[in-house]
Amino acid sequence: MGIGEILFIAALVGGFLVPSALCKQWRLFFVFLIFFLCFGLCEWLSVAQTGMSISQHFWKLDSANPTAGWFVVGGMAVAWIALLIHFKIHKK
Repeated sequence: MGIGEILFIAALVGGFLVPSALCKQWRLFFVFLIFFLCFGLCEWLSVAQTGMSISQHFWKLDSANPTAGWFVVGGMAVAWIALLIHFKIHKK
């Protein structure tokens, strides 16, 4: 694992787990922790079964069909933005 991958993982873990732990949002912390555990398992299975990581599968798709790549990334962006807006809109 190269330094770029280590920094990427540190940014993900640091961005999700550290703030939720520091703010004592333990339910949110465990949601993110479970996400990382599930993602890690899927990543391990992907490499074990195909020899390629999930990212490498995406990059292969993106190289073969950039429109599909943008479609997947766009869908992810919409979903994350919707979740962020959901967290910031107070419902009483």
